[in-house]
Amino acid sequence: MKMLKIKDVVMVALLTALYFIIYNIAGMLAMVFGAFGHAISPGICGLFCGIIMYFVSRKVGKFLQFTLMQAIIIVLFTIMGAGYIPWVITSIVAAIIADLIASREAKPAVWKLAVASGVFHVGQALGSIIPAMFFMESYKEDWISRGQTAEQMDAWVDAATGVLGVLAIVVVFVLAFAGIYVGHALLKNHFAKKEAQAA
Repeated sequence: MKMLKIKDVVMVALLTALYFIIYNIAGMLAMVFGAFGHAISPGICGLFCGIIMYFVSRKVGKFLQFTLMQAIIIVLFTIMGAGYIPWVITSIVAAIIADLIASREAKPAVWKLAVASGVFHVGQALGSIIPAMFFMESYKEDWISRGQTAEQMDAWVDAATGVLGVLAIVVVFVLAFAGIYVGHALLKNHFAKKEAQAA
C-alpha cells in the first residue's frame, strides 16, 4: 500500500479541479429533474466524472487519493458557502471507505473501482439525505437561513426521504458505478499503450 507523495497531491488537486467544474455542470443538468435531481446530482456527477476517478486510480494509484479528492471538494464548496457538517462527515467517511476498497493496490480491478466510486458519491448524497430524514427541521432552518425558500426546502425534503430517498441512494450508486466503466472504456487503450511502451 503506497502513500501519496507531493507530485501525487499536485496531480490529484489538478484533476479534482476538473472534477469540481464537472460537478457544478452536473448540478445544473440535475435541475431538469427538479428536487429529485438535487438528491441524485452526486450520481450524475459520478457518471460524468468516472473518467477522472479512473484516471486518478491508474495514474496515481496511492492510498488516500480519494480522501484527498473529497477533502478538496469540501473545501471548494465550503468557500462557495455550501459546506454543511453532515455532508462533510458522510463525504469523508465514504471517501475513506472508497480508498480502503480500491486504493490499497496500484491497479485495482475495474469492479472494485466502480464500487468505490459508488460509495464515494453515495457519501456525498447522504449529506443531504440523512439530515432530511432524521434532522428535518434543523436541516430546513439551516438552508433557509442561507437563502433557500421554505418551498424549495419542502421539495428537497420530500425528494430525499422515504421511498424517494432510498431510490436516490440506489440511483446515485448505479450512476457512479457506471461512470467508472465509461472511464475504463475510454481510457483502457491509452493505459495499455503506456504499459506497452514502459515494458
